[in-house]
Amino acid sequence: MIMFLTILLIVSAVFLIIVILMQQGKGQEMGAVFGGSSQTIFGASGAGNFLTKATAVIAIIFMASAFFISYISAKKQNPISIKSYIAKTKTAARTAKPSLPLTAPKQTKAVSKTGATK
Repeated sequence: MIMFLTILLIVSAVFLIIVILMQQGKGQEMGAVFGGSSQTIFGASGAGNFLTKATAVIAIIFMASAFFISYISAKKQNPISIKSYIAKTKTAARTAKPSLPLTAPKQTKAVSKTGATK
């Protein structure tokens, strides 16, 4: 399911980029981009209405697939509760062996060459 949604997300992103780049700028017609003809590519009404609707539909598909991918991935992860984390650390602390000895080693006095202690 995630693989299908990921492919849908990538394809919709590519189509969204293409549809947005095909839209006409202010005061320009689409035909001017492809050779400077005076006729529009999408008919007399222009590409505005069709491309605007296509952009909206593809954007909805893109956002929905991104939402479902994040929802499915969040459901797969197990949430960590604070109570279970504290219980795990307490049992780990009880069973762990101390790394340092419990008693401090006896310190020996340093003897200098003259035989006096420091």
